[in-house]
Amino acid sequence: MGPLQLSHRLLLGSGSPRRAALLTGIGLPFELRVAPIDEEALHHPILEETAKHLARLKSQAITITSNELLLTADTTVICQGQLLGKAPDRDSAIAMLQQLSGQSHRVDTGVCLRTVDREILLQSTTILEWYPLETQEIEWYVDHYQPYDKAGAYGIQEWMGQRAIRSLQGCPLNVMGLPLPLVYETLRSSFSTLRSEFSV
Repeated sequence: MGPLQLSHRLLLGSGSPRRAALLTGIGLPFELRVAPIDEEALHHPILEETAKHLARLKSQAITITSNELLLTADTTVICQGQLLGKAPDRDSAIAMLQQLSGQSHRVDTGVCLRTVDREILLQSTTILEWYPLETQEIEWYVDHYQPYDKAGAYGIQEWMGQRAIRSLQGCPLNVMGLPLPLVYETLRSSFSTLRSEFSV
């Protein structure tokens, strides 16, 4: 048990293992409840609003009860005015990483926190600049890691994050799929029960 106790039972409306690991790592117990939506068909006309828009749509697709607090999230990558989603195949993953090579890009994660009578929308933005990459490096990464379930076809916690990043402005955890400090602070300020001391 961590220092934060919530006023509602926390539900994670995401199938992302990274989001689940982040919540577990900070000591927040939760249950999974996922209702898939067609993310590709529901993009917002303003690219920078897409992550928050999809997080809210994911939330609306899930039914909750009065004692439940639902957390949904969506992460998008924008490079050179183009939204980079999840790569469907090897060639697409390689093409995305070639586009990111030597460039700056933006990672947005939108978060929706919802009870039956309240909704809070959050968004965190991280700006990354990459070193140029050789084609064989990109191909090796795609063949040895799992780029297909990640926006932009890379994981910052993997080899690519250690090799490619020249600079990063913002929250690194945001690039993994959940701006955990922002989420935790919002849960603490808006959905916690007051406690006089930390439990160990």
